Amino acid sequence: MPFNKRLFALTTILILAGCSSTPVPLGQAERLYDFDHQVHYTQTRYSDESFLVSIDSDSYAHFQQQSTFLLRHAERLCQANDPVLTIKNGIQDFDRFPQKIRPFQPNLLVWIRCEKPKPLSIEMLKNTGDNSTAKP
Repeated sequence: MPFNKRLFALTTILILAGCSSTPVPLGQAERLYDFDHQVHYTQTRYSDESFLVSIDSDSYAHFQQQSTFLLRHAERLCQANDPVLTIKNGIQDFDRFPQKIRPFQPNLLVWIRCEKPKPLSIEMLKNTGDNSTAKP
């Protein structure tokens, strides 16, 4: 009986040790993959409010999925705060009928900052054209 208890304890410890993960240090790039959008990307966390994300470019047709991934990922990183995205590199040109072969596009490089949400005022709502919550 004591052998079974030891075996059970050892197995439990090994399983729990396998589930633990070490966080990546600040400023160090982490290579990741998003299965939902099929996007390979590198993320560097500088603080809880500041990130640099580089999305690997692959095909011109896949750019829409990469863009959607970026918006959703920024929202997830910032949680309750508002994400502010600054694109540093990688916006692809759009030509309806390209005359020449497109060169290899650079990775989409985006700086994400998380800012505290600002309260909306009636003036801000008037400027957006949304009068559903504004009172006369």
